[in-house]
Order: sequence, then C-alpha cells, then structure tokens
Amino acid sequence: MSKNLPGPCSVRQLMYVESEADVTLYGGAAGSGKSEIGVIDFLKYTDIPNFIGVITRRTTPQLTGPGGMLTKCKRVFGQAYTPDEYTWRAKDGKFVFHKSGAEIYLKHFENDQADVNWQGSEANLFYVDEGTQFTQHMIQYIMSRMRNPSCPDVKPHLKITCNPDADHFLRKWVEPYLNEDGTPNREKDGLIRYFTFQDGDFIWGDSTEELVQKYGVDAEDCLSFTFISATVKDNPVMSKVNPKYVSWLRGLKGVERARLLEGNWFIREEASSYFNRNWVTEIHHVDEEDVWYTVRAFDFAGTLVSDLNPSPDYTTSVRMRKMKNGDYVIDDIRRCRIRHGQWESFVLECYEDDPFGVEYIIPQDPGPAAQRATQLFCRRLAELGIATKKEKTNKSKLDRFRPFASVAENGGVFVLSNCGWDKENDIKSSNDFYYKELETFTGERKRGESGHDDLVDSTSTAFTALASKTTSLSGISKNLIDINTKFAVGNPFRGMSAFGA
Repeated sequence: MSKNLPGPCSVRQLMYVESEADVTLYGGAAGSGKSEIGVIDFLKYTDIPNFIGVITRRTTPQLTGPGGMLTKCKRVFGQAYTPDEYTWRAKDGKFVFHKSGAEIYLKHFENDQADVNWQGSEANLFYVDEGTQFTQHMIQYIMSRMRNPSCPDVKPHLKITCNPDADHFLRKWVEPYLNEDGTPNREKDGLIRYFTFQDGDFIWGDSTEELVQKYGVDAEDCLSFTFISATVKDNPVMSKVNPKYVSWLRGLKGVERARLLEGNWFIREEASSYFNRNWVTEIHHVDEEDVWYTVRAFDFAGTLVSDLNPSPDYTTSVRMRKMKNGDYVIDDIRRCRIRHGQWESFVLECYEDDPFGVEYIIPQDPGPAAQRATQLFCRRLAELGIATKKEKTNKSKLDRFRPFASVAENGGVFVLSNCGWDKENDIKSSNDFYYKELETFTGERKRGESGHDDLVDSTSTAFTALASKTTSLSGISKNLIDINTKFAVGNPFRGMSAFGA
C-alpha cells in the first residue's frame, strides 16, 4: 500500500472513519464528501486477510455509471495501491486485493423483493450510499447479512450515508441528535445509542440496560448506533476544488437549501396547495358512540414490481368515519402490491378487522368488460357476506380530491395516529407514507414512487360517499348492519388473513 494514502480531511470525516458503532449514519447535507469518505473507510481493512466489504446502491447504473461508486473506488484504491496490487473483476462485480485476499463487492439492491439476491451474502462491512433511497426492510435485511466468520479480526458493521428526508424512516433514528428546528445538534454528533428488534421493528434506548429493563430483551442482542452530521463546511476538498459550490447551495429555494446546505431533517417540500398534513389533527382513539356512518373505499391494481415496471400502482384501502358532529375521521389506511387474484383476500382481510355496519365501496372503471368484471367481483363478495356498492365517476382525480382537501384545510378531518400499514414497503403503524402521497398529489400523472395517487383515489371515494349521505340512518345502512350481522355468525372466512401477521 502506498504511503500517500487518501484519508479524512475534517473532524467529522475522521469521526466517521473511527466510529466503532455497529451502525453509523453519516451526512445530512450535500457536498460533505459522504460517498468519498465511505470508500476511503474501506482502506482500513484491505490488507486484512479474508476481509469482505460490500458497497450498495439501489441500481447498477448508480454503482457503475459515470461518476458512480465504481469511479470513486478506482480513484481511491488507485491512490493507495499500485495496479499490480489489486484487480477490478467486472464479471464478479468486485475488487480483489492480491496480498490479503480481501474483497470489496459493488452490489445493487433494487427493491424489497430483491432480498432473494442477497441470501447467503456475508461481509464485515456493508456501506449503504444514499440510505434514504432504501426501505426499512432492505436495511434490516442487510443487517441480517452482517457476518464473516472467515475474518474474525473485523467486527461486522454497517455504515450509511445520506441526505435528509423528512418522510423517511431514518429520520426517526436521527431525531435524538437534532435541534427543535430539525437541524443537527453538533454537540450530539458521535453520541452512542442502542437498539434491538421486537416484532420486526426497531426499539431504542440510551443504554443496553434501558432496553433490557424496559423491554425484557437480552443484552447481547442490543446493537450500538451513532449519527454524525456533516455539511459542505466539513469537506475542505470541495471548497478547494469547487469554491462556488456553497454559493450554488445558497441559491437553492428555501426547502432544498435547508435540506442540502443546513442538513434539516424536518423540512419538506409542499408540492401543491391541495393538501398539507398540518391541516389534520391526529387523535389516539375513536369512540364508536360518536360515529354516525362508516365506509371503506378501495382502489385496485394487479401488477407486481419488475425490472420493466419498478413502481407499479398500489392496491389501497381507506376506512373513513363521519361523526355525529359532522367531522370526518380516517382510522385505517392500507396499501400493498398484489395480483388480481388476491383482491378478494385483501377485501376479506379488511372485513375481518372492521366493525359491523361498514359500507364497502368498489371502484368501477368505464367500459363494458370492466363493468362486468366489477359486477362479478361484487357478487362474489356478497356471497361471502360482504355488501358492496359500486362507484363510478366521470370527474378528474383532482376534482374529486378537492372537496376533501377543502374540508381538511378547514379543520374537519382527523386521522387516527399510526393507523397506516404499507405492506409493500414493510411500514407499520405510520401515517407518513399516506400524508406524503396526498401532499405530492398535483392532479398530473407522474412516474416513480412519488407519483402515485392510489391512496388519493381511495380517500376521495370514501369522502364523496360520506358527504353524500343524509343525516339519518335508514335504508342501506340498516340493511348493511343486518347483512353483516347475519353473515358474521356463519361466515367461514371470518378470521382469514390475506397476508398473515
């Protein structure tokens, strides 16, 4: 190895390299040298026999494209070693260091379903670049691969770098390190906290003793975590190479400047004027005696994630209650990606969790074939004890959503805390994904995960149905209660779950 080694060039970068936590999260602003120091960190281990490292991003182009991680690795390793001391094996996607036999892989992790491609993987150090592009399931699965018995000299650990994202699960990890306004509290950088898993989710404490006493977990199951904030000011190389970069960041609009220059984790873009999560009030309980009428609206899709379609539509459902005082309460939100043949099981799962008397609304697309398919689906649900109402509209998505948004803006909408379940992305007991979709909805068709409007449609359908109801219970609601009560006694599908716990 060359004596002229690349290395950390600021206190924060040194803290990152020297971190001994099981999981280290670094960054929070643009231009802080996150990816570069992430690669440099591997030089501590490349002379250790049998060391294995993995650098991952969501897609292969992000790894091997122009300016990607492969380019950075070749530049860093080329400064530390002569050409005959290491080899990039493109076919295997790895660097091999000849003297020690150490290996560093570049491996993409496209989505949750791609975890099968990681089965059997093991490494001493996993480095996740742009961590806010990964789901919680993906990060947890990577943690399950933190092992390498053939190299006991290096404790398995995970390092993540990213920019802030107010709607990502990593925000909850860093909240104890932030000021009230969402900017990093620099005095807390490097503070060690601890976590473990319970029922598939993270639980946190300031010490292993706290976790043991509070949750009854085993001390040996607890892992250490630290967050180290960094901005462009912590990367003097950037200031030297591109002295105008800070000026460019200062020239960004307010939200992006706060995120990328100041590292603010709380601020978010208001993509449209149609909805703002601050308009709704979250509640912790719904008193059934105060409920006047309840509906559950669905929006169905039947495509799974694939290379050709990495972000297909979701199947969604929203349960909404109209209260006796005229307010609207949303107390159950679900989305998943399933095939057409699983729609019935999805409805049955919702039915199992609902109180009696709920009206189920099934969307009906235009066209004779679609109308016939909806009719057959509703007939099948009726045979299973679920009364439904078909809903069709000629209005645009935006025109349907505006009345709900208007009531929300005027304080008429309440949402039950932690009532959201995103099965596809393994997000439980969180409403963030719901708010994010409503806030980014503009009425225009967009591609990618930020362009979905399936929950918007379910919400609009549920609200329209409730808003059109009269103020007295009669007719259909009474019949619904009678039908649900009748089928509750002998329905063989009660207790059936489409996905399991």
